[in-house]
Amino acid sequence: MSIWKRYASLAAAGVALLSVGLAGPASAETTHTQAAFDAQARAAGLSRDDADALQAKVDRYLARQDGRQVSANEIVLADGATLTVTVPGERYVRELGTSAGGRAAAQWECDYEYFCMYRQQLGMGDRLALYHCQDYALQGWTGDGSYYNHQTPGTRALFKNQSRNVIYTTPAATYSEPSFDWTPVWYVRPC
Repeated sequence: MSIWKRYASLAAAGVALLSVGLAGPASAETTHTQAAFDAQARAAGLSRDDADALQAKVDRYLARQDGRQVSANEIVLADGATLTVTVPGERYVRELGTSAGGRAAAQWECDYEYFCMYRQQLGMGDRLALYHCQDYALQGWTGDGSYYNHQTPGTRALFKNQSRNVIYTTPAATYSEPSFDWTPVWYVRPC
């Protein structure tokens, strides 16, 4: 369902609930959140079609993974990882939920002290940002992608297989790998 249709149906549902006196904070919060995501997409210069396509991509991730949408293109997963989705037609992620969301995205965008994984080579595509020293289970990360270890100097990430055995240790931070096959990796421990 498009973001516009979802917004309209949520608004209509809110009015219907209010008319029978059953509306609660959750319905108002949901409508407000979708409206905020819509405003972020518009402020970032997305067309209606691009905003709909972006929301559909976010919805596909949410259908496969436990998490919650926190901006037009960002999901906080249950394990604490942050998944940022690329805007349709763009190669690199940009954070639409920030004041910098309107600026052009850059290669290898990754906050300091994070380990970032990308769906495509050369720091392109959707980004998974890991911070806490724990095992993160990967869901659907296969094929050639890339990573940027932007943690404190000297920190190494561990990649593990299905049995949680270490199969690869990254070079010490700060380091980026322009091409890496995620297929054998089931877990990443960024410390």
